[in-house]
Amino acid sequence: MVSRRETLSLLGASAATLAMTRSAFAEASLLPQDQRWLTHLADGICVDRIDSVPTVEGRLPPDLSGTLYRNGPGLFERDHYRKSTILDGDGMIRAFTFAAGRVRFRTRFVATEKFIHEASAHRFLYPTWTTPAPRFFENLPEIPTQSQAGITAVVKNGVLYAFDEVGHPYALDPDSLSTMRQLDPQGVGAQNSPRAYKAHTKTDGQTGAWVLVGTSGQPRQQLHAVVMDAKGRPQAQSHTPNPRGDYFHDFFWTGRHVVFHLHPTPLSPLPMLMGFRTFIDSLSWRPDLGSLLLVVDPSGSEAPLTMEIPASWMWHSVNAYERDNTIIADFVGYDAPDHFFGPRAAFRTVMTGRTGVANSPGKLRRAVLDLTRRSARLETVVSEHFEFPTVSPHVQGHRYRFGYCAIGDITRSWFHDGVAKIDVESGRYEQFRFGPQCYVGEPVFVPHPQSRAEDAGWLLCEVLDGRTGLSDLVVFDAQIVSSGPVAGVKLGRPLPFSFHGWWQPAWS
Repeated sequence: MVSRRETLSLLGASAATLAMTRSAFAEASLLPQDQRWLTHLADGICVDRIDSVPTVEGRLPPDLSGTLYRNGPGLFERDHYRKSTILDGDGMIRAFTFAAGRVRFRTRFVATEKFIHEASAHRFLYPTWTTPAPRFFENLPEIPTQSQAGITAVVKNGVLYAFDEVGHPYALDPDSLSTMRQLDPQGVGAQNSPRAYKAHTKTDGQTGAWVLVGTSGQPRQQLHAVVMDAKGRPQAQSHTPNPRGDYFHDFFWTGRHVVFHLHPTPLSPLPMLMGFRTFIDSLSWRPDLGSLLLVVDPSGSEAPLTMEIPASWMWHSVNAYERDNTIIADFVGYDAPDHFFGPRAAFRTVMTGRTGVANSPGKLRRAVLDLTRRSARLETVVSEHFEFPTVSPHVQGHRYRFGYCAIGDITRSWFHDGVAKIDVESGRYEQFRFGPQCYVGEPVFVPHPQSRAEDAGWLLCEVLDGRTGLSDLVVFDAQIVSSGPVAGVKLGRPLPFSFHGWWQPAWS
């Protein structure tokens, strides 16, 4: 039960949240110039479509032919009401198509039901992960029920999928970027389908199998693992009781097992159900509980295993594989998600151009799971500040040597200013840094079409230059990252924060 004092406190907190959200945009204009550049990451794009042919600086590799799709929040404000964090906003697909030494750049919002309804009303109508709806009674309950479709982009069998973590993904035409419908990737009427898919999926680097996970029940009582072959035909599916109803974002795939990393973030549902707190504000960080690793065989031939490791917050896995009945699972891990939780967290204060709290770096960590002994241990591979890891798609789910990440200096900011190539066997890495007033997003690995060498290819990543206020898409040779970009696509405008990308080669 919630006491009268707690109820009044929650009402005050709710009113304060609404007030801070409304005043965020005005507050940003009062910041010093050398801090305000961060707000470009939270500047929405006010037009539905951009279609241009940017200039190219340097020389694009002649074998770089295809389309990079990226997804992220493209709209943060309606009717002077602003989203609370950089993670929250309506999904906008951007596409960079490379052909004959030129690049075509396009954007288009995902026409979700939420986006259509709110565009018609000229204001936000629904609560989202970190932001309440503008009117109190629209937050009863304050649970996200409308997809923003703004986290990942995946192309499968001629369909471009835009994933969120609410419901099923939206299907788009990969050529026109027009939204078709919300769609279960397993097909209409799939048996035992997850109620909601997680944003991240894995594509097996050897078989081409597409692996998805999802949840159903309240609060997240069942964990689903779905495996489809390269042509989209079902191969295996499992649903396992969740030993912990805590929030998670990503998972591991080893070519045989799905591993769920359930870090200790218990949910207090009552204030959320009463409309007093957002979903994220209803979570707490309990490192004393440790993290659980749940190992699931989607074929159902093995019983699930649960193992414990010290608490570590994980946004993203790097890769995982199996060797001698042991799972090696690499990820970017934080001792605490202080950049995410709390009123001064960096993900919140960036909306007004402030650095905010972010004391815990994202280290490259490794969980070693002994399936025979049913025990696990946690190791640190590299103690730097990383995020948005990627590998060559050829090695996803299998033994590998190189990982690629955005890298930064946690003593200055959570936000990264460089790109790193990491040898995960030795722990050595090389890097290229753009400078303290630059933001570098996720590097997407593009394999060289004529080579199967693991590091043969290119890295594509967006860079916001705070000194000019403009964004570029830069191209690295993945074998010599420390030499810097070989080419840059000059967009002539800032781009807002984006999460993840997908490379679709022209010949596939």
